[in-house]
Formats: sequence, structure tokens, C-alpha cells
Amino acid sequence: MRYILLFLVLASFSFAEPLSLGKPNEEKEHSPWINFGFGIGVLGPATDEYKEQSKAFVNPSLLFSIQFAELTATTFEFDLTKPDGGWGVWFGVEQQFIEKQITPFAEVQVGARYPGKHKRSDANSFGDVFGVATSVNGGLIFFRESQFRIRLKGGYEGIFNQNTDMSWNAEVGVLFAIGRAGLKAIKVD
Repeated sequence: MRYILLFLVLASFSFAEPLSLGKPNEEKEHSPWINFGFGIGVLGPATDEYKEQSKAFVNPSLLFSIQFAELTATTFEFDLTKPDGGWGVWFGVEQQFIEKQITPFAEVQVGARYPGKHKRSDANSFGDVFGVATSVNGGLIFFRESQFRIRLKGGYEGIFNQNTDMSWNAEVGVLFAIGRAGLKAIKVD
């Protein structure tokens, strides 16, 4: 019960309207802010060679984003894959679609992925499975201009390694704002 009340109190802050002390027609501009947090997800291999390694991978991650425009953010992500001790590093661009507290988004990422030790070859070398990777994702952001946000995303990723491994992914992320999320500054010429 305490957690539900805490969630409702935090959620109510995200719907509060800012107080305008200036002239009603003053031109305002977006003020950027940073989000950081963590996520937990799952990767489901889509190619036969990748399925030989594991049917699914647990995928905890550290998340970081800069909301540099009203509806656009850059994203940085470091994640791990279990079993087999893999990791991934990602850089992306996230495009949100509406200026509401709940908004759909699309994201394109590029990075590198090492899915971990594998049993696909006798050599079991790092170079066989490590590769440049790309990912296309979509999902929903809850509490977009709040001090915390929840991000649900799903997508498809490909690793350009020896076997061109492909997988589906799904993730729930919780991010916290550094700075004043959603703050609009008065435009000064």
C-alpha cells in the first residue's frame, strides 16, 4: 500500500502545470535536461546459430539520455547479457511523437555487442561473436516531463559478427531527471 501511495504522489508531480509569472505571450524555448537510470529486459534470439547459445538472455542495463529538444533525445546504454557474460554498448536517437505525459517513441541505436562465451565453434573466440550492432526500437514513455520516467520498449537488433546474429528485445526502464525536466525558459534575444 505504501508503494502505491508513493507512486501516486510522484505521479501527481508530473501533471502539475508550471506557474507563469511573466507576460502571457512571452516566447518560451526548450531547456534541455539529462535522464539516468536502469532497466531490465530480455533478448530472444531470432537466428538458429544464436539460439544454440541460449533460448533467451536476461538483459540488465544502465541508461542515460539527454533531452536536447522538445521531442528528441540522444540515448546511451550499457547492458549485460546473462547467461554467458555478454555486454553491449549503444548510442541512439529517440524521437517522441506527442507533447503529453504519456507518449509513443521510436529509437534507432548503433553500438557493439558481445553476446558472451558460446558453444558454436571449437575455437570459442571473442572475434567470432563480437560485432558492430544496430537496433530499431519503439515503445511508450510515461511521465515524459517528470523528475522520473518509465520507459517501455521493444525492438529488433542485429550483430554484424561471423553469424550475423539477430534478436528481439523488450525492456522496462526507470529514469530519473538531473535538472528541471520540462522547464521552459523565456527566450531572450
